[in-house]
Amino acid sequence: MSQSRPRRDAHAQSEDSRWRSLYRIGAVAALVSVVVIPITIVAFFIWPLWPDNILDLIQQDWLSGLMGLDFGYLISNVFAVPFFLVLYVTLKEVDEGWALVALALGLIGLACLVPARPIPEMFALSDQYAAATTEAERASYLVASEAMLTRFHGMAYHAHYVLGSASLLISSFLMLRSTTFNRATAYVGIVTNIVVFGLYVPAVGVWISMLSVVGYLIWYVLIARKLIQLGWGGSQREAL
Repeated sequence: MSQSRPRRDAHAQSEDSRWRSLYRIGAVAALVSVVVIPITIVAFFIWPLWPDNILDLIQQDWLSGLMGLDFGYLISNVFAVPFFLVLYVTLKEVDEGWALVALALGLIGLACLVPARPIPEMFALSDQYAAATTEAERASYLVASEAMLTRFHGMAYHAHYVLGSASLLISSFLMLRSTTFNRATAYVGIVTNIVVFGLYVPAVGVWISMLSVVGYLIWYVLIARKLIQLGWGGSQREAL
């Protein structure tokens, strides 16, 4: 009996050392998200989504066109890849099955965002629009761009939104039983990822979902703090 405890501790330390690099990457990703999310929101008000004649705007000011196509939101989601991975690694001790489900939903949700933000295609249409020599050609490219823009709030986007939020909600509930994250972190995650679904409330959905931004900022800071302890400190048990 006295020998089994040191063996378990040695195994835990070995497991922690295997994932130390991922803990560090996850901590950086969480902190970057804390910075990028407010910037993305500010950018939305500076460069509203779908400005008038986006094809012409891209030619006149490519940066405004890029931001008007929600590039900031796309970039912010890139940092979610290591975030989903590190949540799986830290929560699989609670329930590996549900942690794996959360990981799969999160990664599928991220993949769905790519076709929902056809930015290269819009830039290509803009070049063709600029090269057009007749009004009829320009009109055809404008019609094509309008059809392309419907993807922004189409099925792929909603799949991204729902699957990603469901993934984080599952992870938040797993945190309640985790020896790595405290209950405050779990409760902030649960409330935040429930509020996100307020998007689907008629009339005021967008404003309800915006409330989740504050929750996410707090949640990411709490998670980053723990990952910093794991990545640069001791084992999960020592970092409690």
